[in-house]
Formats: sequence, C-alpha cells, structure tokens
Amino acid sequence: MSLDDDVRAELQQLEAQHRLRLPRTIDSPQGPRVILDGIEVLNFASNDYLSLASDRRLVRAAVAAVEESGAGAGASRLIVGNHRHHVALERAIGDWLHVDGVRLFNSGYAANIGVLSTLCRAGDQVFSDALNHASIIDGCRLAKAEVAVYPHLDLAALEAALASRSRGAGRRFVISETLFSMDGDVADVAALAALARRHDAALILDEAHAIGVLGPEGRGLAADANVVPDVLVGTCGKALGSFGAFAATSRAIADLLWTRARPFVFSTGLPPMIPAAVRAAIEIVRSTEGDDRRRSLRIMSRQLRSLVPALGGASESPIAPLVVGDDRAVMAMTSRLLEAKVFVQGIRPPTVPDGTARLRVSLASGHAAGDVAHLAISMERFL
Repeated sequence: MSLDDDVRAELQQLEAQHRLRLPRTIDSPQGPRVILDGIEVLNFASNDYLSLASDRRLVRAAVAAVEESGAGAGASRLIVGNHRHHVALERAIGDWLHVDGVRLFNSGYAANIGVLSTLCRAGDQVFSDALNHASIIDGCRLAKAEVAVYPHLDLAALEAALASRSRGAGRRFVISETLFSMDGDVADVAALAALARRHDAALILDEAHAIGVLGPEGRGLAADANVVPDVLVGTCGKALGSFGAFAATSRAIADLLWTRARPFVFSTGLPPMIPAAVRAAIEIVRSTEGDDRRRSLRIMSRQLRSLVPALGGASESPIAPLVVGDDRAVMAMTSRLLEAKVFVQGIRPPTVPDGTARLRVSLASGHAAGDVAHLAISMERFL
C-alpha cells in the first residue's frame, strides 16, 4: 500500500467517526457578521473578542508599515530581520504589562513551545492543568521534563502533587491557562501563585484568551489578581485583532529566549506591518474605549447565559460552551444553526476530550443585544 493509499484510509476512518475537518471560507473582514461560504451569517466562532480585527486604525497602521518597510522581515530577527517595529512593540507590551522583558513569537503555539522547551529541562518537574492547550503539552514533551498532570482546576490535587514529589536538583514549574479556551472557565490565579511560592516553583501563565478581555487595562487575570508570574504568554491574534504572540517576563528570561528559543531563533521575523497593527490595538485596549468594549462584552456574556442557562463558562467569559458529547450530533447542530444564519463551530476531539464535543459560542464586543437574542432563540431547539 502506498503512502497516499494509507492516508486515504485514515481520512475515511476520520470521516466515519465524524472527525474529518473541512474548512469553510470567509470572504469578508472578520467581525460580528461575516460572509461564510458566500452567505452572510452572525459570527459566534471568532476569537476577535474586542472586534478589532477589521478596525480601520489597525488597518491604517499596517498599511503605513507596509508602504514604509515592505511586506516581509527578510530573515530571522537574529540575522537581519529585527525591525524597529518589533522592538517598538516589545517595549509597548512591556510598558502595558509592567515587565522588563518581552519577546515576540510568530504564533501562540510557537510561544508556548519556545518558552517551555527553553526553560524546562530534563530533570525538571512540570505541574500542568489537564485541560491546558496542546501547545503547552507539546512544549513539555520537547522539554523532556517530568510532567505531572493534575485534574482541571483542582488545587488540592495540585498541592498534593507538589508535596508528594521530592524537590530534587531541577527546577519546578506550575503551568496553567488563565481563561480556558474551550471551557470558558478561569483558574484561581492567586491560589496558583501561592502554591507555586510555597513549593518553590516558577509560575507560567497562558493568558491567550484573557489578554485584552479581562483585568485592568485588559492586562489579564494575573493583573486582576495582583500576581506577577515568572512568564506570561499572550497572543496578538485574538482580542488584539492581529497576529503573533509574546512572552512577557524578566529581562534575563527574555534574553535567554532570544538565544535559545528555537521557534524564535529559526523563524523569519513577523512582517513589520503586524507589530505596527498590534501597537495600534494596544493603544485602543488601554484607553477608555477599551474599557467600554470590555464592559459591553461582559454585559453580553451575562445576557447570553441568562437566556441560555445550559451554557458553561465563567459568567463574564466571552467563551460559552454547550457540551453535547456526541461528535455527529454537535456537527449537526452547527449545520442547523447555519440555516438560521448563525455560525457556531462544533468542536470535537482531539481538541477537547473524548465524549465532550461541544458548540463553542464566542462573543465579541461588536455584537448587539439583538444578535445575542437571535443566537439564543436559534439554540432553543437543542435544549
């Protein structure tokens, strides 16, 4: 059997399990309404939480950078790709998040891989939430550290795991998302920090879905809890409306990432237009307008859960899952919602654990109260 034949058989198996992924095509700017496969629909599937992806201020900043600096960085930032726009964005993030060191990465996946494979070594101990993102899991694997996975949000189990393992000569790390991407629930960041201190562990927090959305000036749940993690990983492709990611940390750790984080060292730098657009987004996020967008998002998050009590997630989280269980059933729900001109993506394993396929509702500040009401009415047939 040829490789192609073998892959075709694997694809047929995935299709039989209702786990074959077939992408849809967007033919419009990202926003509360999009043109999906030629039809205008309400968009409740995006991570563009503050509705900045198509904001003209970001677009103008990106266009100006393209006209000034061209379309690409040309090389790794360690060679000739370290553009002033990269440096300016790292400084802007540092000022925003009150840290001394920031390192940009080309994606959130690359950031977690780079941070964990650089800092966590063989002989170290890593304590990781069971529902942490795949990029955290893969980063731990590349690091070759000893990994203890504790049940989701179970602080007692985490403390028991920390206490039961001898300290040894290696480093210890507690690693967690803050706002979980598929469940919409939140970690007790203050309690995680206290446990990490008590057991001499560094704390790494993935704030990908919280940055821009939660906390003072949108600085995330760590800032909301007055916690300063050893490393905070954030993305620019969600609430900040653009692309890329960053590690916000100390100057020393940022310098080590510059030298040893393989996804950073061996990747062409972000096109200058990307950090230019992200800087424009941060200005908005830090302003009173950013406060207004976050307030609108919180109000709609509460409104949706009052209309559809079966939805999960924290009350102020823009991520509201409806756990269905069966893969086929959840994709049928996505199709039926599309008939009502509403797009909510069905999420299946391996993105979520077996038996927890779900509709992942994602709100944005640009949605109107009527949009949320229409979504709720369209979902009533499933409840």
